[in-house]
Amino acid sequence: MTRPLVAILLLSTSPILAHCQDLKSPSSKSPFNASSNTSSKIANELKDVIHQRHDALRRGDIKAYLSYFAADCLVTDDDGSLIDPQSIAKTWGDNQNNGIAYRGGELLEFAVHFYGSTAVARYRVDLDEDWSGQKIYPSYRETDVLVRRAGRWLLLSHTETPIPYARRLAVKVDPALLDAYAGEYHLTPNYIVKVKREGDQLMEQWPGEKDFSPDLPVSESTFVSRGSLGQVIYVRDQDGRVNHFIFRTESGDVIAQKTK
Repeated sequence: MTRPLVAILLLSTSPILAHCQDLKSPSSKSPFNASSNTSSKIANELKDVIHQRHDALRRGDIKAYLSYFAADCLVTDDDGSLIDPQSIAKTWGDNQNNGIAYRGGELLEFAVHFYGSTAVARYRVDLDEDWSGQKIYPSYRETDVLVRRAGRWLLLSHTETPIPYARRLAVKVDPALLDAYAGEYHLTPNYIVKVKREGDQLMEQWPGEKDFSPDLPVSESTFVSRGSLGQVIYVRDQDGRVNHFIFRTESGDVIAQKTK
């Protein structure tokens, strides 16, 4: 579902922390466009460099980790803030010292584009975090801009974006509750969200969508959609009947009244 109204990895300060390789039309000025074999070799080299940087952070080798950054590197954290590599290393180390264990972190859906001595790499990272037995499963999309200087690929810019609820585990919900949520909800007089139960899943159809898509229950009354921001929270009146839902976003709440 595409919900409107909502506008690490090993590099994130938060402990709760792009696959097609477009090498067919590299820059005409690129030193790597002699052949696809050459491009593939450089792409693998870049992937190794990124992996080595992440691995240095995991090992706590701060000197090695910082050596992969250009002096003028800009890093945007997953909350939109700017951060320096030294702070990243410190926070990562503090988290591990406080008993937070990390697993995973492979570079998935890796893609790279070349622009002369500059490369833009995009990939996905899935992490498994263990907080003394309590586990969460964040996923991120990362974009690295790397520049070749003195024979080395150095990180010039890094941006990361969490993928909302990508691997969030569902809770079990009584199908009778799902039946109570089914109906039509008006966010405006003409903006109608349709909800139905299909088997043991709650399905939603927002305006502009051809089909219903499944929701992920995170509690008996709160549902999310993988890859989309926002939560739908169903609310009952004093008689126990569902009469509206709250569409909760990072920008605020919007109420949808149930009409059917």
